[in-house]
Amino acid sequence: MSVRRKVLAAAGRRRQPPPPPPAPPPPPPAHEPWVAAVSRRPQPFAADPPGPASSTMHDSIPAADLALLEERISESPEDPVREIWAMAEPHQRPRLAVVLSTYFQLPGALAATGLLPDAPPFEVHAMARGPLAAGGDLYITDILLTYLEEAGLTPAQGETVLDFGCSSGRVLRVLGALRPDLELLGCDPNSGAIDWAQEHLPMGRFFISPTEPPLELADASVDGAYAISIWSHFDAGPALTWLDEMHRVVRPGGWLFITTHGLDAVAWLTRGGHMTPESAGDVTEHLVSDSIKFLDVFGEDGDWGVKADGWGNTFMTLDWLIPKVTPKWSVRLVKQAALGEVQDIIILERRP
Repeated sequence: MSVRRKVLAAAGRRRQPPPPPPAPPPPPPAHEPWVAAVSRRPQPFAADPPGPASSTMHDSIPAADLALLEERISESPEDPVREIWAMAEPHQRPRLAVVLSTYFQLPGALAATGLLPDAPPFEVHAMARGPLAAGGDLYITDILLTYLEEAGLTPAQGETVLDFGCSSGRVLRVLGALRPDLELLGCDPNSGAIDWAQEHLPMGRFFISPTEPPLELADASVDGAYAISIWSHFDAGPALTWLDEMHRVVRPGGWLFITTHGLDAVAWLTRGGHMTPESAGDVTEHLVSDSIKFLDVFGEDGDWGVKADGWGNTFMTLDWLIPKVTPKWSVRLVKQAALGEVQDIIILERRP
């Protein structure tokens, strides 16, 4: 080949276009960065001591009944009961002993604690069932009284306390057994749950509440009110409307104990697989940008038949809530994810 032809051939080779670069990988779905961020959120610490209700009731049970309880557990045909008892940490045993004594209906324990073994049937709304729900919710009662005491708002003798959204009375029944000096009121829009509670729980006065205010209570007629996992379901409008109603019925200087879902709840639900990645990402993004996100999860059938606008699953940050409760309320205590490592606890004091 001549020199000229070699030069031309080399030039032709240089003029060939380079191969196209590989296609970039597709971008991740929009929800993935949010899910990754909330999943990295540290697991919150939630104290789980016996608490005032568990300690007092456990100490009142005769030693013979506590010994009998261990016998009944070892003989129980229900493997979960034996497993729960065996796996319990030492600090959990007092509460568990009270609950299982009620479940096995040990006469001495029932007389000492005042707890009732009556349980709602499956057709009646209840927040928990089975051996660990016997006699009511001792854990939440411990939480309620522990943090009211920390806030300096322990109910005084003879005061009136409202369980707002009481269902079939899981907390009120324990509080009534522990504090028979209190006048206890319980309300809920679920008529079946209220009917059952009226028939089986003599320690409280129960009434059906409307899905919109007002309640059938006079102004400033209660000294304190608690609502367990109620503001975790109200959309923004109902949340504020019912806070105003609580301000009406709670006396000046009285208290309101509520629980809400925040970012820690999203993280817990995501880690446990209780929330789809798409939903977790959407809620997390809205909490960062808007501080509140409502999910309409009950649809046309309602929540156990109860239909109400703005009742679903709600996630809100304290940044959204706190400015809206002041100055009508003073914030006495905030405990982030202190209820079961999931729900935030907020205790408010009603200003004049």
